[in-house]
Amino acid sequence: MITEETDILVIGAGPAGLITAREASRKGAMVTVWEEHTEIGRPCHCAGLLSLKGLESIGVTGHRSFVQNKVKGARFFSPSGLSFTVERDKVVACAVDRRSFDLFLGQQAIEAGAQIRLNSRVQAIEHINASVIVYGDKESTETKIVVDAEGVSSSVVKALGLKPLDQSGLLPGFQSDLKGVEVDPDYVEIHTGERIAPGFFAWVIPLSEDSARVGLACKEADTRERLERFVRDRFEDKSNPEWASIRSGRIVTCGPIEKTYNNSLLVVGDAAGQTKPTTGGGVILGGVCASIAGEVAAEAIRQEDFTIGFLQRYESRWKERLGKEFKTGLMARKIMNSLSDRAIDRIFKVVIDENLQGLLSAEGDIDFQSGVLLKMLSRKEILRILPSFLRALSPFG
Repeated sequence: MITEETDILVIGAGPAGLITAREASRKGAMVTVWEEHTEIGRPCHCAGLLSLKGLESIGVTGHRSFVQNKVKGARFFSPSGLSFTVERDKVVACAVDRRSFDLFLGQQAIEAGAQIRLNSRVQAIEHINASVIVYGDKESTETKIVVDAEGVSSSVVKALGLKPLDQSGLLPGFQSDLKGVEVDPDYVEIHTGERIAPGFFAWVIPLSEDSARVGLACKEADTRERLERFVRDRFEDKSNPEWASIRSGRIVTCGPIEKTYNNSLLVVGDAAGQTKPTTGGGVILGGVCASIAGEVAAEAIRQEDFTIGFLQRYESRWKERLGKEFKTGLMARKIMNSLSDRAIDRIFKVVIDENLQGLLSAEGDIDFQSGVLLKMLSRKEILRILPSFLRALSPFG
């Protein structure tokens, strides 16, 4: 029995789903959002470090109630303890409370006209003529277009005929908000090395002078134990931090899936692999793609064309905007995955000796990284450190 009809059904009320709903609603489409949990923003799987420039690019301006702290730079640490700092004269990013941030996006979507249904989990889905029927625990919805924003655990992608995320590119991660620690509130910390986080890194995001969001992801299974050891090592047992909570999740580093559209279907955000392969961050790039998804979905409703031929415009547009970012980031991730601790230390030494942190400070962008990554890979000093097969990946190799 069909309990509801809507033009567009968005599955998942994370940032990508809510931004899609907001944009499609603003353009006149009838939009319903299904969220499997009982509240928006829970559970949280995100480090919550977002650039101020990136927030503007996804339509979040002038509202800062969700901001916990602002930072102007980052300090990077090699396996042997070498370090350099990348910074600007003014703040460039903020740590956000993800629940408050998601609630803000939800309010934007509601004000635009979207309906949000909590505690609504997809049980089955099928095509019937030009419509899609989505069945939940208590309700079923008939829609013209499904937007899959479920995240890494998407069930819709495969059900509607697309290839899901490459599981080898999903890394387990743990993080916690710690109180009673000493940190510099102006700088994020990035720690590398096989002992700390093989295949990825650990992060310290300051929330104040005595609190921080600390986490790591890696290719090994003992992520939580590694996090606990990192906290002990980083703070040298000089403090007895209060662990507010421990949250787990999977970091997406594999790049976008092969195809992000099908008949009556668009895939956005983490479910589509629209995250930075270098860091796994997906709120901004996924949000940009979600804005495009909302626009294309609303156009399809207006023209009553939900076919693969029309909906491919979504992928064409996000690739035109961000294709270079994903491609370059994935190339950089492949290089990072291949580096030994010794090679990482050598790269740090080159950065320090050649003052490349000046280049990174002047031209680096937290979200749009391709420009500075390509410049770094063009440096002969860097290329000499990389294995020959990786030098071939670089357009300058």
